[in-house]
Amino acid sequence: MISFLVISILSARVVKRAINWNGQNWAMACDFNNNDLSSVQTKPELCGPQCAATAGCTHFTWSNWNGGTCWMKKGPISKSDAVPSTDSSMVCGVLSDGPSGGSGSSSKKRGIAWPLENKQDSPNVFAGGKISWVYNWSPYRTDIAGAEFVPMLWSTNKGHDGNQFLNQAKGAKSVLGFNEPERSDQANMSPVEAANAWKQYIEPLRAQGARLCSPAIASTDQGLNWLQQFLNELSKNNGRIDCLALHWYGRGVDNFINWITKVRQQTGNRYPVWVTEFACTSWNANQPVSQQEVNDFMKQSIARLDSLSWVERYAWFGAQRQLDAALGSANCLIASNGQLSDLGRTYVYG
Repeated sequence: MISFLVISILSARVVKRAINWNGQNWAMACDFNNNDLSSVQTKPELCGPQCAATAGCTHFTWSNWNGGTCWMKKGPISKSDAVPSTDSSMVCGVLSDGPSGGSGSSSKKRGIAWPLENKQDSPNVFAGGKISWVYNWSPYRTDIAGAEFVPMLWSTNKGHDGNQFLNQAKGAKSVLGFNEPERSDQANMSPVEAANAWKQYIEPLRAQGARLCSPAIASTDQGLNWLQQFLNELSKNNGRIDCLALHWYGRGVDNFINWITKVRQQTGNRYPVWVTEFACTSWNANQPVSQQEVNDFMKQSIARLDSLSWVERYAWFGAQRQLDAALGSANCLIASNGQLSDLGRTYVYG
């Protein structure tokens, strides 16, 4: 009897290892027992986003029952609690590989990009929820209760002082490099110039314990080419980065995730990713995306970002009441009364 039990236990362990998570927080042919919170009929790819948008949901299972049902579940969980299923169509997943609590939050990824020019609102409108970090494209502190401030050296051109940044950023846990340096209307730095400035003003912060996140590129081939050249130049200077900072604007969650995946792959799959700006937009003021499309994009995109183990942090754009017409004010996290918009409440608490 004892031998039978030992064999059974070992067999169960072997089966559990057979669940293929593919580096994600979801897998096929698996299930989580008990702890049901609620259910909804939906497609399998929307089960994770539905869980992320449901208060208290920490993990989920999808089955083809009744045409396709997402079973949202609650309570402390980790991927090791999943059990294999003989039904290859089943999907199971966690919002955060745990153990995690019942908040439905994934680790400490969600942040705020706070525009310093917003003088009419308080950044503390974002306190009290899932916001764990904040940056403002500068080394000058913006404080949100309970959130880590991350300083940025925007450029070493256009009046930005690298020595001043180096002094102000002392003690930071993480720092951000230059802002879209491939663009003449932004940081406007060549890869060689940026690598030299990095070595002089950013690399010294590593010795003080800071993690150094790359210059943030726009979601274009020009940006990716610039980043690859920068990394080559940086290696010549015996410098290095600890994470990739990326921006993305457009339509379609798959387009978004495919872009950041492509950049990570083409830089060797070595670095975790920070998406320091992203939003849903057509870039056409005459054909703006609807509020519903933006809402859906946010729910689905943050669920996908939360599920990717190599995405460390992300920050939606923008934390203000009104945005440029081409970008579209449907992306605003703050309403006209200075409080969180519906979109902002989803981002902070959803």
